[in-house]
Amino acid sequence: MRADRLLSLMMLLQTRRQMTAEELADELEVSKRTIYRDIDALSVAGVPVYANGGPGGGYALLDSYRTTLTGLNKDEIRALFMLTIPGPISDLGVNQQLKAAILKLTSSFTDDHYEHADYLRQRLHLDATSWFQTDEPVPHLKTVQEAAWQDRQLVLSYRRRNGTVSERTISPYGLVAKASIWYLVAAADQGMRVYRVSRIEAVQMSQTHFARPQDFDLAKFWTDWVIGYKASLPKYPVTLRIGPDLIPVLPYILGEGIRSVIEQAQPDSEGWRVVDHTFERIEEAQTYVLGMGASVDVIAPEELRISVLKLATDVVAHYSR
Repeated sequence: MRADRLLSLMMLLQTRRQMTAEELADELEVSKRTIYRDIDALSVAGVPVYANGGPGGGYALLDSYRTTLTGLNKDEIRALFMLTIPGPISDLGVNQQLKAAILKLTSSFTDDHYEHADYLRQRLHLDATSWFQTDEPVPHLKTVQEAAWQDRQLVLSYRRRNGTVSERTISPYGLVAKASIWYLVAAADQGMRVYRVSRIEAVQMSQTHFARPQDFDLAKFWTDWVIGYKASLPKYPVTLRIGPDLIPVLPYILGEGIRSVIEQAQPDSEGWRVVDHTFERIEEAQTYVLGMGASVDVIAPEELRISVLKLATDVVAHYSR
């Protein structure tokens, strides 16, 4: 382990040119005292590392010293560094190994070709979390991943949407990250199933191996499953009359798909437009309609008009007290 750390330290100094002991300790996830010992070990081994004292100082290698591990072109190194952009992959706990691997791969670049991670990080950032969505804790993700890696069955306690918990034995085929939410694709007694990893209450990797079908394609299965899942969702079609002040911001409320619907709707003499939209259920429609206030009229269905009126009346009565 120390040999790997010494190599990583040397590669860091070669690529970053100069770093303080604190910066090296943070990057390698060790103490500053360990860095001091590693610097001494490199010096004993003949690596020309020296210290610049004072403000702005740090450790550096002689300019003439360079190790050559590999060679990549400019576009290839940029693509490699994109792997270090924060995202769901960090949940798998491979950040440090990935950074070390990329550091070794790119250490041979000269100044005119080298673009390090800090350079890219200032120009590209990935926020995989959807609006108003918090990250879900996935304490069992690594166990699930390891079982999928080794083609070993899992015994897990799974919490359903309604809160009930059941135990089942499954064969984990693969993991999918969608908008920072992890899903497990697995074979169960009832056939292929998709489980939300954050709902796994407990998990144990068994010693039993399973045979993965050679023609199984995880990406294709996921694409087909998403299409089927969307088609199976409850549908609640509504007809709304939208006020002119709400029209410009409606795509931000109901999604970009409503934009073309608005453009096709002809405004009346007051600038209002009638549009059709589909919610999953009446409760979702109520929430959106109430949030849009007096800038929207419910044309249909009648039950939605009645439920919105009742809710609004209850709210007024509540706050009038």
